[in-house]
Amino acid sequence: MNVGIIGSGTMGSGIAQVAAASGCKVKLYDTNDKALDKAKASLDKILSRLIEKGRIDADEKNRIQANITYVNALESLSDSNLTIEAIIEDLNIKKKV
Repeated sequence: MNVGIIGSGTMGSGIAQVAAASGCKVKLYDTNDKALDKAKASLDKILSRLIEKGRIDADEKNRIQANITYVNALESLSDSNLTIEAIIEDLNIKKKV
């Protein structure tokens, strides 16, 4: 299943991690490239901690990371079977999306 997630903040990144761990191909979208970089770094840190705790191994970390693509063009989500909106709780911004 292809999952598109709009918003790469805490909620969007968490959803991306769970979906990718479940085997979904995830596209995490944000208009801000720095936010996407932060989300990628945060996921790497979280997965590294899970390895340290013995919850996953390095192969699982690599599989999860390979299942997530970071995109800054909304059109990139056009092949998603499921799209999840996880942006800031601002009604005006949500209406634009």
